Amino acid sequence: MDTLCGVGLPELVIVALLGFVVIGPERSRELALKLGRLISKVMRSPWFSEFQQITNALRNLPTTLVRMAELEEAQADIQRTISDIERDTKIEIKPDDSQQGVSDPWGIRNAAAGTTFNPEPATSDAPDDSAPADTPDAGEDA
Repeated sequence: MDTLCGVGLPELVIVALLGFVVIGPERSRELALKLGRLISKVMRSPWFSEFQQITNALRNLPTTLVRMAELEEAQADIQRTISDIERDTKIEIKPDDSQQGVSDPWGIRNAAAGTTFNPEPATSDAPDDSAPADTPDAGEDA
């Protein structure tokens, strides 16, 4: 049961009855209206909403701390797993060792090295395509 400063519902009833007897029936209605307006004004004030937020945060503090501790443990586990994966997946690949015995049908290794792959070697009987046949000599025009 929620209490306010150690005062529960039975104590509040006793205080209200005592106040009714002391104040009297004539002024009790007027005083109750003033007290109701004061309580309404206080509950609508911005500092009261902040006070409620702070009390809720303090009430939930143990739960929040436990959750944060669990999150820190989970984060440490994730970091350990990531480092294990990084350590296990570090593989040193040497291009010469890994490609021995592997055929290179498209000439990828030669292209990477800067040389071109020519599947048909040039024969001496074939005409030389590097010099154009229709080019006039410079000496004929003069």
